[in-house]
Amino acid sequence: MKRFMTATALTFAMAGTAFAATEAERVQIQSYLPNADVSGWSDTEVATAMNIINSNDRRSDIVGQLNALYDGEDYVSTPATITEAEMALLDQYVDGVDYAMMPQARVDAAISAAQSGMSESDKSSEIVALLSDDATPMSDMNSASAGEIALIRQYAPDADVSTLSDQQVQSVLAIIYSGENPGDVRGDVEAYLN
Repeated sequence: MKRFMTATALTFAMAGTAFAATEAERVQIQSYLPNADVSGWSDTEVATAMNIINSNDRRSDIVGQLNALYDGEDYVSTPATITEAEMALLDQYVDGVDYAMMPQARVDAAISAAQSGMSESDKSSEIVALLSDDATPMSDMNSASAGEIALIRQYAPDADVSTLSDQQVQSVLAIIYSGENPGDVRGDVEAYLN
């Protein structure tokens, strides 16, 4: 009887871990990791990646977690780094923003907009959009929020974000949140969209 129970348990254990990675799943993962080759990922890594993608986390955290999984590292969400002077500058345009909960790329874009030569009304509109925590999709074509659209426009001013697919939006945001320097990000975003 013990042998039967052991054999049954082993059979279920081996059968229960199978997870077939489909082409659609690989495409979805690569929309967040555009330059990553995930074809060699194990079933466990694919399942973990799909759980991350389907979570309610912010896109920047999803990208960070997937990058960490790809690099075989642990992911630690880091708050945006902002000085008191930068906070005071942005607080002229928005109230009650928890900068620690914002992705670094959005905070950096807002600071850049505040220091730009735009008119005050354009600065205000741009900064409010960038630091908006509202995740409501702004288009029927994709799920990009007002803040994400403003962020994409910082790197691709001529892009009509409303015409991009959700996968394209995810890929562009993944490039922006990659942590590369802004010049490289701008070039990578432009190359991806052209």
